[in-house]
Formats: sequence, structure tokens, C-alpha cells
Amino acid sequence: MKTVHHEDIDNLAPGDHVAILYRETADFEKVTRAILDQCTRNRWCPLYISRLPQENATIAQKGEADRTEQGVKVISPQNPDFHEKFSSAKNAQAYIRRQVKSAREAGYSAVCIIREAAPIGARRSSQKLVGDMAGLDSLFDEKSLLMICGYRMDQFPPHVLQDVMRTHPRIILDMKLIENLFYIPASDAMRYNLPSIEMQHWLDTLRKLSSTRDTLAETEDRFKDILDNANDLIQSVSPEGKFLYVNRAWRETLEYTADEASALNIFDIIDPSCMDHCQAMFSCVMSGGDAGRVEATFLSKSGKKVYVEGNVNCRIVDGKPQYTRAIFRDVTALKKEERARREREKVLDAVLNLTPNATVVTTPEGIMLYANKPARSLSPMTGREGVHGKPLWALLAPGGEEDIKQSIAMYLEGGTSASGCRVQGCDGKEWHIEWSQAGFGRQTAGYIMAIIRRIE
Repeated sequence: MKTVHHEDIDNLAPGDHVAILYRETADFEKVTRAILDQCTRNRWCPLYISRLPQENATIAQKGEADRTEQGVKVISPQNPDFHEKFSSAKNAQAYIRRQVKSAREAGYSAVCIIREAAPIGARRSSQKLVGDMAGLDSLFDEKSLLMICGYRMDQFPPHVLQDVMRTHPRIILDMKLIENLFYIPASDAMRYNLPSIEMQHWLDTLRKLSSTRDTLAETEDRFKDILDNANDLIQSVSPEGKFLYVNRAWRETLEYTADEASALNIFDIIDPSCMDHCQAMFSCVMSGGDAGRVEATFLSKSGKKVYVEGNVNCRIVDGKPQYTRAIFRDVTALKKEERARREREKVLDAVLNLTPNATVVTTPEGIMLYANKPARSLSPMTGREGVHGKPLWALLAPGGEEDIKQSIAMYLEGGTSASGCRVQGCDGKEWHIEWSQAGFGRQTAGYIMAIIRRIE
């Protein structure tokens, strides 16, 4: 099913038949310039059929009586043989066919005709207009021809512009290339009386529009269902800070209904502790900047703090912000666990620092996770750089790695019945390591506590 959509003018291609609807000469000049640039890039042979070529500044600069590599071939009523070439649709079609043939022989891929339509005051039937085009259908089909016809709207009565809409598959309006739903193929229009096919065309158009609306509604419902069933908090906010959309997880977590959320401003749900940070981030995103990974603290309706992290970006159109899109993960439980872990570590640190013995917690591979002050002071290197992630033997003199690994393996296999090991410290003296089970964080199994005592 074909629906209306906009494209950039650069998406013109051989086989296109386009009407430019414009109000100011400058607009037509701008489109002409864009089309001629495409002719140069794509090796299309440009032919300008003009009523008053000198009024188009772009053509006045580039146009020449004879085609050159950079120029534009111009033909207008001022040419002596103009009226003979365009005295009838048959003669015009023959002339255009000759131009296509000559361009192909010269190495061009297609002929691009830009036609400046002369004003029409009297009624000219749509049947005549489509008849004129029907003779060129084969050139459009074989991609040998592009035809762009310019109509200054204040110089044509509405019924003529309506005929233009019927006879051009694509329209350039406000510098946008638009698929024309109201186009009636010339082959169809020539086969039937136009009023009857026109009525059928209008009915088909209404059916297509209705079907398109149904499809869009179905797609919108499907995406809304996906978003509403996501576990993450998803929101969209206007440049003024108003919520345009929040999903079900957002509403349930922050305890607001959809109607209540639509009445809120984004800063109504921000905890004062991170207000300055969030305001700066919002300004950055609205200006098109990259805020990176975002952390924030929200406040629920009941005043509960909700810690989130995620990504935010903004839709920008013509340099203006339209709305933000944000996806957040609720990390409140993780934050609580992190605080609890830090508290446990503080307690562990306080307790183990009371003992005069060097005490270390390691993984079964001997990688240190924690060391108290006496242990950290065993080696100048770990005293400066810390111990986390380093092997236990980094505290001692080189050469005892295998003894320590073997002792750990024996302890894991034999438990408390396994003896420890003797090692040499950085001070050159003997030390004894005694192993025991360790509790660390949420887990206990697998972690080992090493108590290192100096042998006097």
C-alpha cells in the first residue's frame, strides 16, 4: 500500500515526473539550482524549457544556447523554431525523443527537462493534459527522462492546479519531494471518461488513507504495549519539561497515574540532592549534547527516593528540540546493597585493624580482596598502591608463590587440619601464614582469611 511521505529533493531519479508548486521566483531558482547540481553529479543532460529564462537567475548564469559540459541547453519562445517544435503534443514528444537519443549518444545517462509552465487562464481539460503526457510514458518507464514542471501558484486558477495534481506522480512543495496520492496514471485516464475515474480515484484515496490510519493505530498500540511491559522506566519530556509519555513501570515505581504524570514537570520528581546536576543535564540534552550515562535520584509520590541510571537523548528537527527520550533502570535495591556492603566493610576494617597481626582476605586463587593496616605495611609497594586485586605473595619477598599456592590448595582440600606455610617477608625474615574460613560481603564460601605472623 502506498502512503504519502516526504523525501529530500536529492532523491529525484530518472523516470520521475514532478510538479514544482511555488509562490516566489526565488523558490523556483533554489529548486532549479538543486536539480542542476544533481544533473552534474549524475550525468544527466539538462534541458530548460522556459517562458522567460532571463527571470530565473540560476539559468541566466548557467544557460547557453548550445549545450556544453557545464552549461544548460535553454529553449524558449524567443528561439525561432520554438513554436514549430511545440505546436502540438505530437511535435513536442518527437522533439523530446530526439533530445533523449542525442543525450544518450553523447554519453549522458538521461535527459532532465525543467519546464517553466506558462500561465493558463482559460479552462484546459484534464483529458488534454493527461493525453499530452501519455505519449512520453515509455521514456519514463525506460528511465531515460526526468521531467520537472514549474507552476507558480498565483498565476494559475485552482481548477488548473487541480489538473496539475492529477497528472504528476510526485510534487515538490516547500522544498520537499512528496509522493502524490491524487495522481491518476495517464494510461488509466485515457481509457476512461475522466470524471468517472476521478470519482473512483477519490474513493480509492479515502480507502488508502483509512487503511493507513488503521495500520498506524495498530503499530502505535503494538509499540505502546512493548513499552508498557518493559521493566525499565521509560519517559519522554517536552522542551518545557512536561511529561509527554511515561510507561507502566515508571508509573508504578513513582506511584503516579497517567493523568497525574501528564500534569507534572520533570523537576517535580527530582530529589533536591541532585537538582543542580539534573538541570544541567536537561539543558545539555535539549541543546543536542551527549549527557553520557545519567544517574539521578527521583522522588515518588509518597516521597520515597528512587535511584536510577540510564540514557537520555533528544529529537532535534531543524536545530530545534522536540522532546527527550529516556530509559532508566531502577537501581534502588543495588544502591541499598552497596551501602550495606560498604557498612560491612567498615565494620570488618574496624575489627581487623584492632588485631596486631597482618590479616588478609583472599579468593581461593590467592587474590587479595582486603588487607588490614598491618598487612598493607608489609610491602612498600602495596602500602602506596593498595592491595585489592593483587596476589597475596605481593606482600612478601619474591620466590614463595608456589609454596603459598600449594598451601592454599591443601587447606581447601583438608580444611582446618591442614597446616599453614612458612614464607620469607620483604624484610628478609621468616613469617608464618595461617589459613581460616572468611566471611566477606554477601558470600562466605570460597573466601579465605590469611593471618600472617612473624616468627621470632
